[in-house]
Amino acid sequence: MSTLETIRPAPAVLRHGTAGAWAAAAIACFGLSVGAALVLHLTQAARVDPVRQVISDYALSPAAGLFAGCVLALAAGTGCLLAGLGRAGLAVSRSVVALACCWGAGLTLCAFFPTAPTGAPMTFSAEVHRYAGLVLFVSLPAAAGLLARGAAHHPAHRGLAGRLRRHTRWAWGALAVFLLSQLPVLLGPSGGFDGPLFQGLTERLVFVVYLVLLGEAALAVLRSGRKPC
Repeated sequence: MSTLETIRPAPAVLRHGTAGAWAAAAIACFGLSVGAALVLHLTQAARVDPVRQVISDYALSPAAGLFAGCVLALAAGTGCLLAGLGRAGLAVSRSVVALACCWGAGLTLCAFFPTAPTGAPMTFSAEVHRYAGLVLFVSLPAAAGLLARGAAHHPAHRGLAGRLRRHTRWAWGALAVFLLSQLPVLLGPSGGFDGPLFQGLTERLVFVVYLVLLGEAALAVLRSGRKPC
């Protein structure tokens, strides 16, 4: 064996090292998104009720720029996570990539097309925001479910597959509760709904579950270079 061959890192080592870097970047982006969300909750508490009003209402506050940064950081983190998953040898099918891209595109559209106030007449921007939100909410758990199905076929990734399946069930359940909490607004009078609302609380629950789902996948990539995930 030549000296050059001795000092040249094995391709697998290079891939795992790069995968870890992408996963770390994804976690950093998710952390930035969570930090921005916490700042929004603290600084805009007088304007946005976290129980009644959805997270998108921060786009109508003086901290609209921070809201956009929060959403875009989440989208960027997902892109880094996809890169890490592929380099870690996890089964990332074209369907998973397409659904993850729909999630990221939906987040990006929501960042640039603000919603209308709860109960107010819908504008073009609000309509784009609504459909982008619907796409992103459905796309992420669907992508995670497909990723879990692919990972289950590999002995080294069966632990991750089980965790992803469990978190995906929680994600679909949280999403169902959120959609039900939207019914009073969607079916209420056009002039607005003045009754009790809790859609803001249920939407925040959805995003917590989604972040756990994303974080689980990112941590699995970091562990993949040392032991089965």
